[in-house]
Amino acid sequence: MRAAAAIIFLFAAAVHADSDNPSTSADIEITDLQAARLLIAADRLRDAHVFLERARPQNEEEWTERLFLLGRIEMRLGMPQNAAERFEAILERRPDLTRVQLELAAAYYALGIDKKAKLHFKTSLTENLPLSVESAVVEFLRQIDARKPWSASFSFSVLPESNTLRRSDLKVVSIGGLPFQLDQDSRPSSGVGGLVSAGVSHSPNISSNLRGLLAISGAAKIYERSEWNDVTVAADIGLSHHYGRRSLSEGFRFGWQWIGGERFRQSLGIWTQMRWQLSRSVEFEFPISVEYRKYDTQTYRDGSQISFAPRFNFAINDRTLIGVEPKVELIGAKSAHHQMQVVGIGFGFNKSFESGLSIALNPSFHRKRHAAKDPLFGVRRLDKQFIFSVGFSHRALRHRGFVPAFSYVYERNQSNIPVNEYRNQGLNINISRVFWISSESIQPKADPTPS
Repeated sequence: MRAAAAIIFLFAAAVHADSDNPSTSADIEITDLQAARLLIAADRLRDAHVFLERARPQNEEEWTERLFLLGRIEMRLGMPQNAAERFEAILERRPDLTRVQLELAAAYYALGIDKKAKLHFKTSLTENLPLSVESAVVEFLRQIDARKPWSASFSFSVLPESNTLRRSDLKVVSIGGLPFQLDQDSRPSSGVGGLVSAGVSHSPNISSNLRGLLAISGAAKIYERSEWNDVTVAADIGLSHHYGRRSLSEGFRFGWQWIGGERFRQSLGIWTQMRWQLSRSVEFEFPISVEYRKYDTQTYRDGSQISFAPRFNFAINDRTLIGVEPKVELIGAKSAHHQMQVVGIGFGFNKSFESGLSIALNPSFHRKRHAAKDPLFGVRRLDKQFIFSVGFSHRALRHRGFVPAFSYVYERNQSNIPVNEYRNQGLNINISRVFWISSESIQPKADPTPS
């Protein structure tokens, strides 16, 4: 094998010598380390490993390179324990080598020593890594958390919002062909409140491709005026199947909502979600849910709701992500004029810059059509809703896992029934964190939207 490597060098040397002096040739001696480099370039890893094992470094630089190459080869040959020992030996002398620290973290990850892997990956993030490397490290951290059973998340936002029950600028409206004077309680009113959301989940391994799911989440809008307060809680139980780049989850969901301190409704439903990584840059999600909602006082609104919300995510590069999410909802009710169809589409654009700044743009449009005429206004209600938000965050503002973000949100609702027209806008300030007890993040399922 050494002779084979030497032949390569001798051939090159002979060609070079012949070009200068056709009558002259020379033999060139190469070291085991040099031969190993050639064999690695030719993807002959086992042969390169033999040369590296017997190599005798002449200085500190060669000693470091020999161990590093051995570790890299052993990782590719499925020997992460040996590789980890090589990288550990280097870092004992040279703890400043971030590249070696990353390789050691990957070896720990392969061995399932997640605590040490996470420590080294997180330490590497304090360095000025290239964006592509940083993205890979973040993905490693996500994978470490994803293969363990517990997770928790928390988010708090300060946000202005209009009271959806007081939203008309009109002083007089026509009901049944007769004019009616609106009092002050019908005028637009808004306030600043807080949105708190949190969730915790447990995903135990049942088999190699099957995991369970137990989750509870909640969200609450809290205002100075208690009648505006809105609290929702949801609980999920289900299973998740994993097949390489695909996964399929399904389960049951229980939900409760309180408005102004009084219970407003409860719900029971089933859900399923498919995720498919079509390629390195394209991901497809297809969630479906069917639930039955029962209202405590407004029993005429009792009925089922079916929701489809497929989503395509396109990663243009490591810094740019585009998402498209069409949506269809069919909402049933005992009272025909409370039955409705909702169709819409949303777009997402996320861009990260080398400076650490991230920008997110999210426009969406929805059309809501009721099934029967409104008994007061004598027409079938048709609403059109447009929402646009732009958000900003910066890597330098993160502290101990807490991520602050700022966003501007504009919402406009148009309706053929004037009292249902309104606009709402404001600056939201959000801070969130995922507490990795030991699993991947969950997003609260609760939806604190007054009805």
